[in-house]
Amino acid sequence: MVVLAALLLYRLRQLLAPVVLAFLLAYILHPLVRRLEIRLRSSRGIAVGLVYLIILLLLGGTTTGIGIAVAQLLAGFGGFLERVSQQLPTFVDGLMALQIQIGPWTIDLSRVEGLANSLTSAIAPLVSRTGTLLSGVAGATASFVGNALIVLVIGFYVLLYFERIRDWLIAAAPAPYQADARALLGSTGTIWQAFLRGQLILGLVVGVAMGLTMSILGVRYALGIGLIAGVLEFIPIFGALVTAIIAVLVALFQGPNPLGLTPFGFALVVAGASILIQQIENNVLVPRIIGHSLDLNPLVVILALLAAGSLAGVVGLLLAAPAVATLKLVFGYLYWKTVGVQPAITPLPAEPTPPRPAALRRLWSRLRRLRKRPEAGTTPSA
Repeated sequence: MVVLAALLLYRLRQLLAPVVLAFLLAYILHPLVRRLEIRLRSSRGIAVGLVYLIILLLLGGTTTGIGIAVAQLLAGFGGFLERVSQQLPTFVDGLMALQIQIGPWTIDLSRVEGLANSLTSAIAPLVSRTGTLLSGVAGATASFVGNALIVLVIGFYVLLYFERIRDWLIAAAPAPYQADARALLGSTGTIWQAFLRGQLILGLVVGVAMGLTMSILGVRYALGIGLIAGVLEFIPIFGALVTAIIAVLVALFQGPNPLGLTPFGFALVVAGASILIQQIENNVLVPRIIGHSLDLNPLVVILALLAAGSLAGVVGLLLAAPAVATLKLVFGYLYWKTVGVQPAITPLPAEPTPPRPAALRRLWSRLRRLRKRPEAGTTPSA
């Protein structure tokens, strides 16, 4: 069965990414739908329909007007990054020929030429691919809309039957293990909630902070840098590094700057601002928003990113950390059960039951009063 399942996944690998994204979309929107059910005292179908109406209005707004302007901006930013990747080797060769005099000491950069060329050969393809990806945003609109429709349709039905799917998964386990299945789902939910919703908040905050900071400093394509920072926030460790490299390269090759500094000095200022934002994020925002729910060693995260990127591309990079945390939870549970130790897993929290609509409550009260009213011709007993 495992071999057949693997073969089926390989055959349907083109549909795997939309299905995964649809389940993630439903998982993110599930709490909002529950709140609408409770506040509006409506059925789940009406709540899901309202949420999807809001999503469709937002998509309609982003695919016209502002969306077209952002796509054109990203396309121009992508072309600029491609030119930077072509000029980077020549710039590094000229930099290595310099000799910097600091008092009685002379720094000869030609001694580290091999290391600089190695870094250049690693960074230039990364910048070039980023530029190619951004340049293709405008041309990939039709493909994006098609994939988005598939994700939205699958996500609608998953969201509509979300609780039934969860109950079916619990019921699929043997009766003695259903409590463990419920607890595992609770712990898994904690991991994915902390990651997905936390990363959405962090991506928004870091993206806005980077965009505003780069705009204040006078860096070109500040909005594009902010968008890249927000998206790459989903990739632990590497995302912040790639964003900082792109911002520094833009500052280095953009030409005159509002601060009147040399390109190298302006790039140092941009690098310092990027490091400051990342330090505030790591030491202030991450502990408060995500906490320690993933509890993964940085080395494990790096290896997981490399493996997931080679296996599943961009989607693998985005979901590597919570997937590894989930595998750690499951295999830890299996180990605990094998050695006979009670696993320390968090039980699934009970969700509040939506109250009946007011009209239904009044109808139910009237029916109860009619049922308790004595029939005609009978004397109530003492």
